Amino acid sequence: MTAEPSPSQYANVRPLRGVPGADFDGVPPQDLEAEQSVLGAMLLSAEIIDDVVETMDPGDHYRPAHETIHRAILELHDASQPADPITLARHLGKRGDLVRIGGASYLHTLVQAVPTAANAEYYADIVREAAERRRLIEAGTRIAQSALSPGSDVADIRAAALAEVTELTTRPDFDTTVADAPVGPPNPLYDPQPGVRRPHRPGPTPHPDVFCGWIGETVRDLDPTTEADPIAVLVNLLSAAGAIIGRRPHLWMGNDRHPALIWALTIGATAAGRKGSATSTARRPLSTAFPVFFGPDHTPRGLNSGEGLIEYVKDDDGDDATPASLDKRLWVVESEYAVTMSRGRREGSSLPGVLRQAWDGDDLGSMVRDALKATNPHIAILGHITPEEFRAKMQDSEMAGGTYNRFLPIFCHRNLILPESHGASPQLIDNLAYGWRTVLNDAAKVDEVKLSPDARALYRDEIYAALTEESGEGPIAQFTARAAPYVQRTAMVYALCDHGDTIQEEHMRAAWQLINYARASAVHLLGNVSGDPKLDKLAAAVRAAGPDGLTGKDIHRLFKNKGKAERERLTVALADQPGYSRVQRATGGRPTTVLTYTG
Repeated sequence: MTAEPSPSQYANVRPLRGVPGADFDGVPPQDLEAEQSVLGAMLLSAEIIDDVVETMDPGDHYRPAHETIHRAILELHDASQPADPITLARHLGKRGDLVRIGGASYLHTLVQAVPTAANAEYYADIVREAAERRRLIEAGTRIAQSALSPGSDVADIRAAALAEVTELTTRPDFDTTVADAPVGPPNPLYDPQPGVRRPHRPGPTPHPDVFCGWIGETVRDLDPTTEADPIAVLVNLLSAAGAIIGRRPHLWMGNDRHPALIWALTIGATAAGRKGSATSTARRPLSTAFPVFFGPDHTPRGLNSGEGLIEYVKDDDGDDATPASLDKRLWVVESEYAVTMSRGRREGSSLPGVLRQAWDGDDLGSMVRDALKATNPHIAILGHITPEEFRAKMQDSEMAGGTYNRFLPIFCHRNLILPESHGASPQLIDNLAYGWRTVLNDAAKVDEVKLSPDARALYRDEIYAALTEESGEGPIAQFTARAAPYVQRTAMVYALCDHGDTIQEEHMRAAWQLINYARASAVHLLGNVSGDPKLDKLAAAVRAAGPDGLTGKDIHRLFKNKGKAERERLTVALADQPGYSRVQRATGGRPTTVLTYTG
């Protein structure tokens, strides 16, 4: 192997992360020659880059300089640009990283250090295994240090140890899933970061554009204090804010008047979903800002029947009372929405019909009790449900009835591991509450909300065109049938929370990305791929391949005109569907990973 570069350029060898003062005999597990060989092979062949991506993560390198080089190679590759020593030196130079990694000469050293580029995956395996061993050492050392601390509580130590083990056991295996290297724009709320412990995410990830304006700022401020999914906190804020604002602000789509009402279902596993944590996190600053609204009169629980919902907002039939004199804003949080769905399916139930009227902002009435009516209600609903309950309860007849396609399905999953978190500080909550009180009081005074020229052009030329291209009668098409009005409704709430009466382009783009995430959630949760032609194509190819399945190279040939990021997205999406999986298969040499269909 070629000699190492000057030690002065590499004094920043990676320490054991998160273990202050850790002391080991010798250096932690690492193989710098294997790291050099991986990078050199990647600089020699674009095809090898794809192979390495499926084997290791850039963060597996022991030397930070090697991680910087690895990530820069991926950036060029993702942009369909050549990644060789010359182009890479120019790319690193523009970022100010060239001197830090050892200069342009070191890049040529890496190429010369490769015994044979054909063994790149083998070298990557060595690097990954060393990284896994370092992680195990780090975790064990942290647990030992906690146990040795005289003032530590045994229960806290046990919880911390369990969190360490959980993180290690849920970390994706690069032989069975796509690499965790960030794809697309930086997404700080979800991307791996030093010192941030995230469990493996089994479903889709929202686009960073959804965390827009004041609402996005609130989510970012609260994120370090909770294990809840940021997207779930976001939809709780959108839904609750729309309810607090009231029915005065509105927009017109054709001849339909749309209020600032956002209905959502946060869908996640009982423990890992952290659905209740998301609602509690969003509720803290809002309830501090509006304590009266968050009393029982405006935030009831339990959707038992259509008549029961109307009771909360019914007109006062007193001689001197008028419907307009009553505050008919509701934010209904239903923690057991599966029960509500079951009630709605009972023969003769009035609940589905009343829900449809409430989402439209229409007056409510009961066919059973003529005197029971509610004029000008303003009701937002947010439900919690598990994926298993969601799949079991959803049927075509329910969706076709138009009740449940009024809810945005939002997949959520635990996003941080915080065994010792005490939540947001009172000072942070008070500061956020002050901002929300000002924002929502001003928003409630707005009348009609309009679109800026840029927002209108974006909706007309890009968003509406994409919505009208979708067709089909399956569950996904039914569940996203109201995507068009929801884009504008959501954009309106974003705009109102930014002290505006006009939807700007950033609000429209944020709303569009949220609807895209809702659709991706529905695909992930319902196991239906008919809404995505490319996913259909991959599914058909996997089924046609029979027991042999498709290898990574097969998928590359199938989508040769698509970039690596898109192929990864499709592979992950299909592997998440029932009946499809990624498995290892012996080849006489190194096992290969194939995508198969088992029915």
